[in-house]
Amino acid sequence: MKDFKKGNSNVALIIIIVILLIVVLGLCGYMFLNKDNSNNPQDVTENTNTATENESSQNNTETETNSVITFDGTKSINSDEKDYTLSCQGNAGILITVDSTQKVLTFCYTPSKVAESYPLTWKSTKDDMSKSNITFEKKIIDVFFGGMGQSSSGDTLFILLEDGTVEYIPIVHMFNHVQDSPVSYGKIDGVSDVTKFTLSSTSGGVTTLAIKSDGTFYDLWYALKDTENY
Repeated sequence: MKDFKKGNSNVALIIIIVILLIVVLGLCGYMFLNKDNSNNPQDVTENTNTATENESSQNNTETETNSVITFDGTKSINSDEKDYTLSCQGNAGILITVDSTQKVLTFCYTPSKVAESYPLTWKSTKDDMSKSNITFEKKIIDVFFGGMGQSSSGDTLFILLEDGTVEYIPIVHMFNHVQDSPVSYGKIDGVSDVTKFTLSSTSGGVTTLAIKSDGTFYDLWYALKDTENY
């Protein structure tokens, strides 16, 4: 009877020891994992911050790429004038103005000067300025009188609209076909998200660049040379 009781107490002791070992090993594992995580909170924070910065940078890039600076004639920094409007001066007495709604472009020119300066199919001695209005569906953000190539035949009026697209008027072609009623030739295919224009020199003479907010640009000669309007 003693041996039987002694055997039972040994089995119970073994069971208790095994349970204690399991508990101890579990506590050790928990402490190890907890310590590892506590040693690397910066990594977790840095990863979170990096992901946030990347997402923010991507959003900013998309915003910059699609942004067009809207002209507002009331935002002069150094004067009290409130009636500024867009305009640009072209060759041969051509003057371009835009009204306060920024949707009506007035094309002004002196016929005699135009006929002397461009290779046109008509002549004129009229020295009085002619005016013609061209209405656009979207607001005009900028107007630019640019050249392309090595002669005045490439002179073109470029109109930047609020959606970043560009319409154009090829001066010589327009005067030879609709002398008394200047018109826009519509949007330039494949050109979008433009923010401004500039002239540039190339091996072929000059060209006009349409620049996007990320610094990339379109050479408008290459965009227009196959239109048969030059």
